Amino acid sequence: MSKSIGRVLGTGSMGTYGYENDYINYLKNYDTTNYDNTLHNMTSYADDMSRDFAALPDYQFSVENNDDARQRAEYATYQSYVDKLIPQYQQQVSDLQTSLINQGIPVGSEAYSQAMQNLQNSQNAALNQAAYQSVLNGQNAYSQAFGDSLRAAQFSNDARQSYIDQIKSLLDGSISGYNNQANLYNTQSGVQERKTAVENSGWDNLRRAIDDSAKMYGGGNIGRG
Repeated sequence: MSKSIGRVLGTGSMGTYGYENDYINYLKNYDTTNYDNTLHNMTSYADDMSRDFAALPDYQFSVENNDDARQRAEYATYQSYVDKLIPQYQQQVSDLQTSLINQGIPVGSEAYSQAMQNLQNSQNAALNQAAYQSVLNGQNAYSQAFGDSLRAAQFSNDARQSYIDQIKSLLDGSISGYNNQANLYNTQSGVQERKTAVENSGWDNLRRAIDDSAKMYGGGNIGRG
């Protein structure tokens, strides 16, 4: 009878958990000192960096570009044309007046007025072209300034994100100690669950064996508690 009970309770051999016990002992004795010390230094540095995070510029979701660049470019372009054209215009007027008088065309005559009007129209066309060029240069300057502002905002945002990524990189693996304990817990929990299952199965087998023996000797079933 005792041998039968021993066989029944012995169905869950402890040798089944040998590899698990080896793994638990390995985890308990695994030396993570160097890694954890290095990790501690890096996480401390990450903590110092995070304290300075407030000093970083905020994310820029939009850029503003004032009109100064456009106005400066327009003025500079137009003034450059005028500075060159006005002296030329003055000389052209003087030369035309001399030419008309030498041709015997008196001042105030229709021919004189028409000649002067033609010269003025030509000069005005050149000034209009200067104005158009100044507007074009102003638009280009505005686009350039806007692009510069956009690139500056992007650089600022990238620098901020890079700072965050560096902190996250320093924190990478910071839960190694936690992982080690988690591995221990999971392994030990698995062992305990399996032990409990085997023990319960053993007791069930024992009850069935006792019931079978009782029936052989004319007894009834043993009640289950």
